[in-house]
Amino acid sequence: MSTRFRILALIPTLNDDPIKTVESILKQSVAVSKIIVIVGGKELYKKLMSSSLERTEYIYVKPDFSQPLGKRVGAAINIALVKGNFKEYDYILKVDAEVTLPRDFVEENLREAPDFVGSGGFAMLFKISSFLKVFGGRYPEVMADDTYLSLYLLYKGYTVKRWRRAPDAAVRKKTHHSHRHHFNTGTEVYRLGYEPVHVLLILRGILQDVFKGRIEIARVLPIFGYFSAALRRIERYEFAPWIFRMQVRRLIYGVQFEY
Repeated sequence: MSTRFRILALIPTLNDDPIKTVESILKQSVAVSKIIVIVGGKELYKKLMSSSLERTEYIYVKPDFSQPLGKRVGAAINIALVKGNFKEYDYILKVDAEVTLPRDFVEENLREAPDFVGSGGFAMLFKISSFLKVFGGRYPEVMADDTYLSLYLLYKGYTVKRWRRAPDAAVRKKTHHSHRHHFNTGTEVYRLGYEPVHVLLILRGILQDVFKGRIEIARVLPIFGYFSAALRRIERYEFAPWIFRMQVRRLIYGVQFEY
């Protein structure tokens, strides 16, 4: 693969040490030009400032805990984009701090030069030129930022691909979220345009848990969040009707988006 792309890596983190993530990026077979670690924890920021990894910069962004996680991440990324002069690059590589990448992650996933690559928000690549045209260069400050980003690009006719080479997701930690977070997840699913059958399918897993003698309230809350949003007629995103049609198509024909 040609090394013609200039790549800016962004790693948002609150308290997770990103050093292994940074090291995996520095070892990529296609060089990443610059790495910015966006830190929300003061103690971690102080610790990282004493490290001397090449091509890596650390910035502290005070988190607003009154906002959902996705919105906090989006706001932090927007600050980093400005400080990192992102228009000088061809691609953004966004990686969560508890994820490491195989050496050929960038090389394989940019082989076809898509507008967006990702099968999960913890590691994704998106093209700067497309990002500027569709989002005006501003990262979406929404709860499901990665889903919003990829679906909006699909809706606009851009090339969205799943990973050709997956990250090492096994190293991810299981994060505990508040009940409000899980409820808001359901609200976001409604705003994205998912149809109710898609949401109710969650009940299958819940019933299986009940038969096994365990109940996780966190699994039920997204359903309540979804139908609460529907009853309140919360405004959906611009592309929600298109997502709704595509999801109905999947239910009827078993065909998902082709990407």
